[in-house]
Amino acid sequence: MARINEMRMPTWATLGLNYLKEEKVGIENIEKKPYFKEKAATGIKEVEETFKGYKIGVSDISNKENKDYLNFGLDFEIDGKKETEFINLELNKENNTLVSNIDINSKKSSESSFLVSIFDDGSDNIYLNSRINARLEEDSFVKLVVVTNLNEKAININSIATYLNDRAILDVTYIEVGAGKSLVNITNILKGEESQVIENGVYFKSGDDFLDLLATNEHFGNDTDSSCMFNGALKDRAEKNFKGIVDLRRGCSKADGKIGDYSMMLSDEVINKSAPVLLNEEKEVSGNHAASVGRLNKEMLFYIMSRGFSKKQAEAMMLEANFAPALDKIEDENLRASIKEKVHHMNIRIDL
Repeated sequence: MARINEMRMPTWATLGLNYLKEEKVGIENIEKKPYFKEKAATGIKEVEETFKGYKIGVSDISNKENKDYLNFGLDFEIDGKKETEFINLELNKENNTLVSNIDINSKKSSESSFLVSIFDDGSDNIYLNSRINARLEEDSFVKLVVVTNLNEKAININSIATYLNDRAILDVTYIEVGAGKSLVNITNILKGEESQVIENGVYFKSGDDFLDLLATNEHFGNDTDSSCMFNGALKDRAEKNFKGIVDLRRGCSKADGKIGDYSMMLSDEVINKSAPVLLNEEKEVSGNHAASVGRLNKEMLFYIMSRGFSKKQAEAMMLEANFAPALDKIEDENLRASIKEKVHHMNIRIDL
């Protein structure tokens, strides 16, 4: 039996967060076929070699599927400064299955930015298995924003893995405002000294949506720093598992890791499980982990309404303010406006 998004060190078994059983997701055998934007790229060997020996991805099965049934690939060798690369991955009735791999090899002192937008036309049987692997050499900077906007019947498997050498900086954002069944794994390996990860995330789940998210920052190098913050909202009968891990490995002296998940529950029927975890094998380090689950602040809600806004308008404003830091990192103005409009539309329909 395959274990999905399994934590390196187990927590209380009664929470049901140590790993996800395959049958919980109910992923059926979906026919794999060519993608309408099929590319010949099959990965960068140097990137592949970098991640050997590290546990990345949603599961061994999803990793093998991505390799065996790959129908779309992009490779980026970054040297110097590169303007933002916009990558649009569209799924539709004719092309409803995408198994993709994007490799990024960021050379020494290089700067680059990537915006990956994944969307569909609302068709049935949409299936995505996406993998993004990035290797950052010394003094390099990579900004990566991934936006997943799929319909409520879609299955989304999303894996992001990064490896940072000395003084490398990663600014990574994952935004999900759609997908009925979603498995997400984000693993950042801070191997080099003074490497830094700035991580943001947003999720909005409604209906019978299900999300299982594992975000891990592994510190190996001295003076490394990671900051991970997810904000989300759940309504109707949506269910979400969040497992956020700061992993301070032996030898990472003076490392600092912070991780948090802040989720608003907009219905009595939603199920929310959050486990921010701090693992520590070193003495001279610092780490913070936090989670907040609840409803909107009544005092703030009253204050905004006293300025002439209706209750629903005030509720929407408060939720969207939490999402803004992540959404503002979308460099495409049209896409940013579209996502903000979708979030706004979801918010104004809530019933508290």
